[in-house]
This record gives sequence, C-alpha cells and structure tokens, in this order.
Amino acid sequence: MTRRGLIYSERQAPVQAEGFDADVPVAGFYRTRLARSGVYVGVKVWFGQPKDPVTGELLDRSLRWQAEANGAPIDLERVWPGCAEDPITEQEHAFLIDQQRWGAANAPDSPQANPTRSANPLTSPLLF
Repeated sequence: MTRRGLIYSERQAPVQAEGFDADVPVAGFYRTRLARSGVYVGVKVWFGQPKDPVTGELLDRSLRWQAEANGAPIDLERVWPGCAEDPITEQEHAFLIDQQRWGAANAPDSPQANPTRSANPLTSPLLF
C-alpha cells in the first residue's frame, strides 16, 4: 500500500512487547541454579514480614520482598530476575527441597547436598 492510501485514523494502537518488569518481583515459586552447571534449586518469592533466621518466627518489621532457596533465606537480588523465566508449581518446589535434603543425608559430596557447587560430570554422582 502506498503512503497516500494510508488512513491514519484507522491505525491500531502499538502492540506491547511481551515480558515483565525486572524491577518488580512477582510472588511465586521458581527454579534456578545457584552455580554454573549446578543442580536446580526451588525458589520461593513473596512479599511479607521477614522471618527470624534462627527460629523461623515472623518478625515485627515492615513488609518487604523476600526469597528462599530450598527453604533457606537468600538475598532476593541473587535470584531475581534470573529465576523469573522458569516458574514451577508448589509441588515441584517441595520436590527440589526434598532432593537437597536427600543429598545432604545420603551423598554429602554431591551437588544435591550443596547446590552452590558446580557439578563435575567426572566425579559427581548422577544428577536426576
């Protein structure tokens, strides 16, 4: 169509690109790796009262964005927005936590026991 044939009043609004705002966390369950070629960990992101790191009780503090990796507190900046591309269900989140607990009890040298370690395929046990 030539430029003369365009009717500017019939133009459609510009289409918004799909994506999200990386500066605003979204509450939910995600999975990510804490080390290059490491195992996946379950990440929970939420907005609420902080927990006491020793007892786990809710503190009387202001509400804030928080994150846990496999049930342990972690800095939100370490996992967000990297984990945002891989949301998971709450059941899969619980499975990843159980997998780390199993690794800590039965294979303490494996990457499942310490997800901040990279997995070496020559020395690490099989990763499931």
